[in-house]
Amino acid sequence: MSSHAASAAPHRHARVLACVLCQHRKIKCDRNFPCANCVKANVTCTPSTPAPARKRRRPNQDLQERLARCEELLKQYAGAAPPPTEQSPPENQVKPEPSDTTPMSTDTQQSWAPACQLVNEDNGPRFMDSFIWASISEELQAMRDIVETEDPEDSSILGSEELTPDNNTDLFFQSDVSTSIDELTPEPVHSLKLWQLFLERVNPLTKVIHVPTVQPIAMEAATNMANIPFHAQALLFSIYTMAAFSLTDSECIQTLGISREAAMQKFTAGFKGALMRLNFLKNYNMTALQALVLFLQSLQGRYDRHAAWILCGTVVRIAQKMGYHRDGETLGLDPFETEMRRRIWSQLVIQDSKYAMMSGLTQSIPPSTWNTQLPQNLSDSDIYAGMTEPVRPRDGPTEMAFVIMVNEIFKFKLEKDNSSDGRAFEAALMGQDLDGESDSTDVHHTIFAKFRASAEALERRLAELEAKYVDRNAGPVHKAALALRPMMTNKLSEMLVPMREQPEYGTEIFGPKDNLFKVFIMGNEHKMEAMDVLKDTGFLWWVKLHFQVDVLALMIAQLCRRPTGSLADRGWAVLERVYDYHEELYDMTQKQNLVQVQYVLKAWKIREQAYARAGRAIQAPPFILQLRDMLPSHEPRSSTNSSATPPMASQPPMQHAQQPKAEQAMGFQPANDLDPFMSGYLDMSTLDWGVFGDMIPSGGDQLSAAMFSGLGLGNTPMEGMSVVDNMGNPSHF
Repeated sequence: MSSHAASAAPHRHARVLACVLCQHRKIKCDRNFPCANCVKANVTCTPSTPAPARKRRRPNQDLQERLARCEELLKQYAGAAPPPTEQSPPENQVKPEPSDTTPMSTDTQQSWAPACQLVNEDNGPRFMDSFIWASISEELQAMRDIVETEDPEDSSILGSEELTPDNNTDLFFQSDVSTSIDELTPEPVHSLKLWQLFLERVNPLTKVIHVPTVQPIAMEAATNMANIPFHAQALLFSIYTMAAFSLTDSECIQTLGISREAAMQKFTAGFKGALMRLNFLKNYNMTALQALVLFLQSLQGRYDRHAAWILCGTVVRIAQKMGYHRDGETLGLDPFETEMRRRIWSQLVIQDSKYAMMSGLTQSIPPSTWNTQLPQNLSDSDIYAGMTEPVRPRDGPTEMAFVIMVNEIFKFKLEKDNSSDGRAFEAALMGQDLDGESDSTDVHHTIFAKFRASAEALERRLAELEAKYVDRNAGPVHKAALALRPMMTNKLSEMLVPMREQPEYGTEIFGPKDNLFKVFIMGNEHKMEAMDVLKDTGFLWWVKLHFQVDVLALMIAQLCRRPTGSLADRGWAVLERVYDYHEELYDMTQKQNLVQVQYVLKAWKIREQAYARAGRAIQAPPFILQLRDMLPSHEPRSSTNSSATPPMASQPPMQHAQQPKAEQAMGFQPANDLDPFMSGYLDMSTLDWGVFGDMIPSGGDQLSAAMFSGLGLGNTPMEGMSVVDNMGNPSHF
């Protein structure tokens, strides 16, 4: 183009912008200089200058390729049409087999398993068993890295989580974290004492922490908790909570100068505050997970069991999101992390199983959904962070003795819970007709024979573990481990007797409700035996941890109906031992304890009346005298003794149809007397016993609760139960 033509081209005028004042006031400017608005305001009109042109960024080829890869993976996940390069074959042509490199393909042996992969993100590791989503996550992370490298200010375009408000951390815990951490931290001398108590009483039975790793943190926190990271703060406060939990009230006052309940509330508040500051629902960390597992342990017996089961499910989901349901070896993790993950996951499975039983549900994480191996027989000194060489388990005793025994017992329990025999054995235990036939004795015997063989196999396995890993002279935890097998096998041997072969059948056992009463008694007897064994080891808290007061209440209700007989004698003997070990039941400031005492005394009065009619005397046990002193208006002391004679074994047994009538003659009216007690005392409005009448629960959770309650491994959930009474009519408490 010539210079003349260039000069003839129309001149392009620059865009005139509004002045600075008009832009600030957000009003229309006439774009003159000075503008009318500035003249009217009698101010200097300052023209605005345009922003500098943004530097045009050259397209990043790597970023575009990764973005295209993400789009392709999302199309595969959404089931979109195949890529254009693939053409559908004619109808008369055999379609080609999918390539082995296809992410979602399966091999000819049907041995395909979901891809398991840990993806490291800013907020911690995320486990994914979807090949596509794992690949997408990797691509997005790589794209984020590219953008942050070129222009850190624009990294938010990829959806950084920093834009997400942190308003979900108070989903379970209170959002008030204004309390200073120093106000909740125990004094240095108390911190060290609590740490030592945890090592002596709690850690040997749980083994979810690595003591050499945590001890330096505990020492530093004793002097300055504020310098400790939030996840470590949560772990230490959960340790303090469990240490206080293992103390009696008098021990806690002597050690910390405050009551046990006050100490637990204080340390629990510190634990919750640390988790809130950590934002634990988004930021995943092994230390925080250890704290959550210990916190779940402290909830038993002092928190609503249904809410605890729901909270346990949240912790399980966090563990699954971190891939703890997959063994560390399959994920390529180092030996130390692999072993610690096994310890944590096994304890979490046990916690979930126990809370499921107490909430009346079956196991929510069956073994088929995870492949994490059981912890190995290793002491903490055998493993350390950063180790690379594979670790070999020891052949002799270690500090894992108790945990190994409990894991083996729960392995047996989980296998039975998830088998078809579990429901059948529960039905047979309660004398139910399995197949709608009038006589299913042969079927019952077959089922009992199967479970008897399983119980014998369990006993042999536990004996093998004892001989290999347990040494009576190796410390209190080994003494506690040796107590597990006899408690477990003795309970099973007594339960694995059909109802019709029980020695009380025909005299005291006439139906499912009578047999269930014996199960209640056996469960409490075995708890007391466990306490006798563990009272000198420092582990008595472990059995008390699983004490469930509603099971005891139901046994008391049955004692009102059964004033005499061998089962009644056993029931009163075990009730006296319960009050000896559970001093908290004497606290009349608690409404449930006050109501329970009233019905204990009522049941004893009915027992005295039955003895009086028989013309023999009965001496009130010391705990009854103590309860009467606490409630002097309930029962005069003159009724301590009575001339009563218990029914002799040679007397004709009470007929099945006459039993309710005899109970009413003793002044017992189940429909009116115990309904207020049960509705106010238990966490239910009615108590219906029909689960052992026409309806059998599915899944075997009632059986598991009955079998394992004596070990402190669960209790029978009582909600929603009903049964027909001895007259064949529905009975309600």
